[in-house]
Formats: sequence, C-alpha cells, structure tokens
Amino acid sequence: MSLTGKILKLRNGIVNFYKYTESIIISFRSIKHLRFRSILTIAVNQTKFTGVDALPLIASIALIIGATVIIQATKNFPKFGIEGFIGNLLVLIIARELGPLITAIIVISRSGSAIAAEIATQKQRKEILSLELIGIDTKLYIVLPRIIASTLSIFSLIIIFDIVAFIGGYMIATTIVYMPISSFFRTLQEAFSFEDLIITLVKSVIYGILIPLISCYYGFMTKSFFEIPIQVSRAVMRTLFIIFIINALISVLFYF
Repeated sequence: MSLTGKILKLRNGIVNFYKYTESIIISFRSIKHLRFRSILTIAVNQTKFTGVDALPLIASIALIIGATVIIQATKNFPKFGIEGFIGNLLVLIIARELGPLITAIIVISRSGSAIAAEIATQKQRKEILSLELIGIDTKLYIVLPRIIASTLSIFSLIIIFDIVAFIGGYMIATTIVYMPISSFFRTLQEAFSFEDLIITLVKSVIYGILIPLISCYYGFMTKSFFEIPIQVSRAVMRTLFIIFIINALISVLFYF
C-alpha cells in the first residue's frame, strides 16, 4: 500500500471512530429509557472481572516491581544518600508512571480483549441485532456500563498497586538491604503530594473511558466470525499504543 493509501486509511479510521464516539454521546439522550438495574448488573459483573479478578496479578507484579526498585536504589546509589530521597524515587517511578501504566496494560490485556471478543461474538450471533429490534440503544447499553466499571476498577487497582509496591516491596527488600522503616515512610510521605493523587484520578478516568470505548469499537467493527481474532488483536494493540501516548502527554503536561 502506498503512503497516500495509508494516510487515507488512517484518516478514514479516525473519522469512523469519531462518528462512533459521537453516536454514543448522542445516545445519552435515551438513557432514561434504559433500565437502571440492567446497567447496574452489567457494571457490577464487569467490575468484578476487571477489578477483583485482576487483583492477584496486580499485587504480584506490584510486589516484584516495588522490591526491585527499592533494592536497586539502595544497592546502587548509597553514595548519594539514597535514604533521603528514596520516597521521591518511588513516587516518581511507581506512583506517577509504572503504577498507572502497568495497571492499564493488564486491564487492556484481560478486559479489553475480552470486551472486544464478547461484543464481536454477540454481533455475529445476532444478539445485538435482537436488542436493537426491541428498541434498546445497544451502543449505550453495552458501552456505558463498561466505562463505569473500567474507571472504578482502574482507579482502585492503581491505588492497590501503589500500596502493595510500597509496603510489600519494602518488606521484601528488607530481607536483602536494611533501611529504617521510620525513615522509609517519612521520605515517602514527604514525596507524595496531592497532585499525584489528582493525576492518578485523571489517568484512571481517561484510561477507564478509552479502554472500553476502543475495545467496543473494534467489537462492533467485526463483519464475520473469521474477523473476530483480527479485531481483538487490533483492539489490544491500538489501545496500548494510544494509552502509551496519553500517559506520556499527561506526565509532560502535569510535571513539566
């Protein structure tokens, strides 16, 4: 494909996604016609899958990363007086960057792919068409609960990731290197600011909206059973790409 063809394909993709997003926003006019209990049930189930079921994986990775960062810092930078700024280092690496980013990657890999596959399968089995025939706004009915669930789950998982990485990582690290616990938590408290909490919330909301939005988009795009794995792959890869860009932009805007 020529460069012009690739540019046109990219442009068409952006236009189609914009129209899809616009249609969902317009659909909010009909939200009063949806049954609250149905939306709540879907949101609760999605929250369980996205948040609760991902806890063991999130906690395990947080422990490993927290311990690794603390051990590397105390082993390799003792001459700089690492005890004085270990809190700054942990907040910078874990709370600001790795926590939100790794959480988003796990959610995309587990929930994003599952959402795309589920919707694509429902579309091919005519389940979505059946809902439309009885007057249900399927885009709002399907996308809205998943956005709510993803936002709540991602925010909670990021907080849990940070707590486990700091406390669990410190406990593991003390088996190899020594650092007074009072000194560790004092520097951590001094380094953590209200701004970090706001940025965590901002990232959670943006990720919580974009991940299910993009995953649902590619699920709806499926035209045959053969295309399901293709669209799922596209949903995962393109969501990852966009999340990396968004993460970098947020960090630059808030911290620089």
